Amino acid sequence: MIASPEPLDAASGTRPDGLPFPPGDAPEPRIDRARRSQIAASLGIALAIVIAAWFVGGRSGFRTIGEGGVNQRLLPKVGEVAPDFETRDVFGNTVRLSDFRGRPVWLNFWGSWCPPCRAEMPEIQAAYQQLEPEGLVLLAISVREPPEDALRYALQNRATFPILTDRYEQDTGAFYPLYNVPTHIFIDADGVIRAVILSDMSLDRALYAGRDVIERSLPDA
Repeated sequence: MIASPEPLDAASGTRPDGLPFPPGDAPEPRIDRARRSQIAASLGIALAIVIAAWFVGGRSGFRTIGEGGVNQRLLPKVGEVAPDFETRDVFGNTVRLSDFRGRPVWLNFWGSWCPPCRAEMPEIQAAYQQLEPEGLVLLAISVREPPEDALRYALQNRATFPILTDRYEQDTGAFYPLYNVPTHIFIDADGVIRAVILSDMSLDRALYAGRDVIERSLPDA
């Protein structure tokens, strides 16, 4: 009588008689069906989450990362008249955007809690020292923080431009809704927006944008 072959032990990598399998003959370890189903279900859920996130993100501005996304769409557009607003500086004085009609204006929405805003402060101060004698007005509007915090950080960095405060965005938020800071808006002497920059500012970029709006504000421009 021919003996039936002994069962193979795939998990140990050897036959029951202790000898190794011949090359290429070792059976693959068996994975039970329940485990395979669990892995497949997990992968399916993960894929569904990624697809859903991409769909929602696409509607919310993923495609315009680096260009402002949602913020770019909600803010006033280049070529439009900048909406007027009234707020206060860190000393309690009332300031209106329309007070500066006839002069080019640089609006900077920022906060000392914002790392890019903190990083760009020395660059903004350096640009202001060159642009202010050429006629540019810089209004740095602190948001989402107490005015004392904004003033303290401005003093630490020896900022000489006006620091305004709109902690809860009650004065400016309806006209300039912010989804990210810093946000920079350059306005010519006629009150028309000429540039919207939704990232931290380098010295060269600030000088370029500032001088462009100054030139556009000249009588013959």
